[in-house]
Amino acid sequence: MTNSENKDVIENQEITSEVIDNKDNVDVETELEDIENIEAIGESEFVYQKPPLRERIEEFKIVKALKGKIWPIMVPFFVVMGFLVVLPLLGMLLFAIIDPSGNSIKFKANFENFLKFFASKNIMAVLGLSLLYAFGASIICVAMAYPIALVLAQLRSKMLAKNMWVLITLPIWISMILKIIGLNSLLSLIGSSFLGTPGAIVLGMVYMFLPFAISPIYNAIENQDPNYYAAALDLKASKFQAFWHITFRQSLPGVFAGFTLVIVQASTSLLIVRYMGDGKISLITSIIENYFFKGTDFGFGATIAVALAILLFAIMGLMKLISNKFEVRGSRKWKSSSNQVTSL
Repeated sequence: MTNSENKDVIENQEITSEVIDNKDNVDVETELEDIENIEAIGESEFVYQKPPLRERIEEFKIVKALKGKIWPIMVPFFVVMGFLVVLPLLGMLLFAIIDPSGNSIKFKANFENFLKFFASKNIMAVLGLSLLYAFGASIICVAMAYPIALVLAQLRSKMLAKNMWVLITLPIWISMILKIIGLNSLLSLIGSSFLGTPGAIVLGMVYMFLPFAISPIYNAIENQDPNYYAAALDLKASKFQAFWHITFRQSLPGVFAGFTLVIVQASTSLLIVRYMGDGKISLITSIIENYFFKGTDFGFGATIAVALAILLFAIMGLMKLISNKFEVRGSRKWKSSSNQVTSL
């Protein structure tokens, strides 16, 4: 390399170093200007901004632990159920097994009331009659509710379906005693001989609890997949076969739910017996009322109430087991509708 070339290289290096130095100086000057501008603006413009309240709450460990879980939402439900259902049942059970003596209560287990209950033929007969009336009313309610729910679910106009739904469920929000007194007055105007008969009792139960049977059946039909029904028709099934094997079978969980709602309420209704029985018919709720409010043996009344509650819980459990067999998406299926499509 010649001297002239070495000189050119040295000059280029010097120029490059000068450019870098100038750039560094410019950056330093820019930073100094920014600092001066910040100081000129003042500290008041840069007050520390706290994060939003929602973000601060989400930082708590307990909130992170509960995030995404469903059970915290259910806490109010369990609290209400505990105070309104569990505690009264425990109170009845307590009065059924303790032995009252004068003004003091001996906290000693005593199962004589239960032995007396099972040994009383009259009480057992009244209990059986009460369940018979409730069973008959439940069957009638389900038989009437199914076609109503089917028509509502198949209405093309959603606005009309909603309006009809409001009209059907509106009686649920009306006071029970007002409805039963109104029915009693209507039957009295038509003819007082009908009051105090088994037919009047069953009529009162159907009148009071029919909306409770329509609601679950309607939901079961409304939530069905219409492709099953269409597939059955494509496989040359008649409309009745498609309805029986698809629509009706998939709606059976709603039928059992409606049946359970009606039979539980009908078995424990006191107002219907009082106003529709006209003092001529006594069911198990009337017996319990007499022991609690008109007699002195409230322990035996609590025993009857506990026995009735256990029996109703058993009926509810049985209906749930049967209903689970017809659940299309359940783990256990009994002649599932999706399989029935290919067998038609």
